[in-house]
Amino acid sequence: MRNKGMKAIVKTRREPGIEVLDVQVPHVSETEILVRVVSGSLCGSDVHIYEWSAGYEFMPLPLILGHEFSGEVVKVGANVEGVAEGDRISAMPFMPCGVCTRCRVGRGDACTQRLVPGLRSDGFLAEYARVPAGANIFTLPDNVSYESGSMLEPLAVALNAVDISNLKMGYRTAVLGPGPIGLLTLQLLKAGGAGLVMVVGTGSDARRYKLAEEYGADLIVNVDKEDPVSRVQEITGGEGEGGLDLVFEATGNPKSVSQALAMVRPGGAVLLIGIHSGLAEFDPTPMVRGRESLIGVYGYEAETWHRALRLISSGLVNPESMITHRMPLERAQEGFELARKKEAAKVIFTP
Repeated sequence: MRNKGMKAIVKTRREPGIEVLDVQVPHVSETEILVRVVSGSLCGSDVHIYEWSAGYEFMPLPLILGHEFSGEVVKVGANVEGVAEGDRISAMPFMPCGVCTRCRVGRGDACTQRLVPGLRSDGFLAEYARVPAGANIFTLPDNVSYESGSMLEPLAVALNAVDISNLKMGYRTAVLGPGPIGLLTLQLLKAGGAGLVMVVGTGSDARRYKLAEEYGADLIVNVDKEDPVSRVQEITGGEGEGGLDLVFEATGNPKSVSQALAMVRPGGAVLLIGIHSGLAEFDPTPMVRGRESLIGVYGYEAETWHRALRLISSGLVNPESMITHRMPLERAQEGFELARKKEAAKVIFTP
């Protein structure tokens, strides 16, 4: 693939699995920076790629995985401004190339060759990575660790979902799926004044339930033992009379969509955060009659990242506390399997 020079986690074949390879340290042009990756955070989408789930056929292989990262700037191209060697940074993973016609006239937002690390271009689960000057780059304050900085991206995803939900203090809410996004959503709901936060998961989420309790979850429901819809009716006043104000669906399980709709009150909203593995089936008539909203939320803006960074710096949200496993790149197979089996809440690779 490349000459030797550094370790990287690489997707090489259109089948389950990954490899740790010796590859060349990226060459940096006059419009790019070179980053020494200090913390590479394993995302659920990386696990889907590892499993080779449907929906990733577009990826050009071989490809270095990973889009959640933080690191130290070690080299700066001659035409790059605003970044210096030694800066501690993270960056949004949708990156203008910096060289196409639109980028050259200051329209990076309309870049025709946008880089998407870990999906369409080499990512950050490596010792070093290249970042174009046009990327949205965020300098980490001294009181924000590299590990927390590498989780700015999933925190921004959760924050965008809470923004769109129009959360009000005292609202009764639920988070379906206590994975990293769900746990971050829980932290944000508690910080935002939610009156009730129910966390719903399965029997395999035992380790994540402990974290949910630490973050202040008011109620945890294991769907392998009890029905969350019945539990909501019990808490809020019975069928047709109560329900939750907001339900955040972060499992990616298509079956949970109908369940989420059955949990909200008339006029309530279901926020779909998860990327679902197939088609969802539900009866739209109760949703129509109940004036319920089904809202898809995806991504974030640069402004969302700025606020996410402030939330970490102020101590209102603590993504680092979700880390259950830290390991070198050489143990990639083990780390991916821990995440796949839900034996880990968050895996961090430390190149």
